[in-house]
Amino acid sequence: MPNAGGCHCGAVRYEVSGDVLHSALCHCSDCRKSSGAPAVAWAGFRADNFRVTQGEVRTINSSGST
Repeated sequence: MPNAGGCHCGAVRYEVSGDVLHSALCHCSDCRKSSGAPAVAWAGFRADNFRVTQGEVRTINSSGST
């Protein structure tokens, strides 16, 4: 069964399926600021188990670091 999600601005939606390869809790200032929570949980999947269902994916460096 696929899981669905999207980006912070709502322009992009996606589905993932298959086994989780790795997961983590992030508590960096960007994640805390964008979620309004003390930490954000995330998971990594194989690229072929990922599908964009709405919008166009692009990279944005919100922290400004290189």
